[in-house]
Amino acid sequence: MTTNHARRFIRIMACGLAVAGFGILAGCATLAEFMGRWHVQPVPVETPATTPAGASVAESPVVAAERPVAQGSAGPSPEQALPVPAVGAGVDTPRRTLPGLDRLAPAAPASATVLRNLLITEDTTWRGEVAVEGWVRVAPQATLTLEPGTVVRFRRTAPGGASAPGLLVQGRLVVRGSIDTPVRFTSANGTPLAGEWYGIVLLASEKKNIIEHCRVEGAVMGLDASYSTLTMNGASFNSCGTGVRLAESVVTFAGGEVSGCEVGMELDGSEIDLRDVLLNGNADGLKARRSSLYMVGVRVAACEGTGINASDTRLKLEGAVVEGCESGIVLTECEGSVLRSLVAGNRRAGLHLSRSGVKLSGSEITRNHVGLRVEDGRGMAWGNSFSGNGTYDIYNAGSEDFRAMANWWGAGQLPESLGSRLYDGDDDPGRGMVLVGPLLESVPLLAIPNSVAK
Repeated sequence: MTTNHARRFIRIMACGLAVAGFGILAGCATLAEFMGRWHVQPVPVETPATTPAGASVAESPVVAAERPVAQGSAGPSPEQALPVPAVGAGVDTPRRTLPGLDRLAPAAPASATVLRNLLITEDTTWRGEVAVEGWVRVAPQATLTLEPGTVVRFRRTAPGGASAPGLLVQGRLVVRGSIDTPVRFTSANGTPLAGEWYGIVLLASEKKNIIEHCRVEGAVMGLDASYSTLTMNGASFNSCGTGVRLAESVVTFAGGEVSGCEVGMELDGSEIDLRDVLLNGNADGLKARRSSLYMVGVRVAACEGTGINASDTRLKLEGAVVEGCESGIVLTECEGSVLRSLVAGNRRAGLHLSRSGVKLSGSEITRNHVGLRVEDGRGMAWGNSFSGNGTYDIYNAGSEDFRAMANWWGAGQLPESLGSRLYDGDDDPGRGMVLVGPLLESVPLLAIPNSVAK
């Protein structure tokens, strides 16, 4: 046994008894780094009228180059092996100019009812085809209801962000689509492009807003809610700049999808219960800060940047899948748990914990460049399966010991044989150790993700 391996063996045996009595603890919610957004302000023109009846972006932080490492070696220096950029930054993709910001729409047909810079002051119902130019505003005392199958088309008449049309709700919004006949908010062009209209804005609307079986596409912000409450079921946001933005709001979102957006979801100072939702093919998946985030059965996949990026947030992530992103989950100054989830195939770190008291348990961490990167010893990992990660299963970039006891590392693995799969004080005396003993003797029973998270 080498000197380094002997030192590791003594340390892990000394902490082995500490694992007795560990249980799976429930956490609460996280919040990701809130990035800048397009500065397009909704400025509706208030023209009182009656409603017809029936009608270059800054570059992301510099990342140290990744160099190949021979397995079994003492490992590279931290500068050579950094799997993610600076702590808390994630690997977010630069904002791009939205392709629809200057795209004009053809004139509405003569038979269409066009609502232009309209103020709705009494309860109103829309059905069929509705065309909107400029802004429609729902006053605080009014409710706007959309029946199943309603299609609302927003027509841009001048280029640029300031001229984007939209819907501003200060009263109440009720969207009653169905599975067979969803409601649709879209642009007046045949194939919507992100930025052709602003989006649905809820402003200080603390009434019971409801969006059911609705498709929103081609907006700057599909849903932009501030100081509001909302329940969504079966809603989808596609080809938008940001799919859903929440500020100081309380939202329940179940059984929906956010895809093909620059940012899937942005949360700031909000509470969200997110269940069985798919975030797929967005440049960045979900960003949160100062929020409470409860996610069950959520799948975040195929992001160009970071899947989930949260800071100063309480979170509970359970039964989820985060895969195929540049970085999987990046948590900074967060509290909570990641339970019974799959973090797989991310091109840099599967999970990155910094100053975060996060419990990782019952999960599978596999096929990432680095399985778990930690900056300190605040978090803890137990009852997980670590396998098939490219450079390291766990990379300790801090000076504190990190406890990763009672995990599965593969058949026949012994504590002293894990040296090449861990980066810690054996590789750099300035780093804390990764405490792994005792090892599980069999693969832990891992939860099977539901149909959305598969």
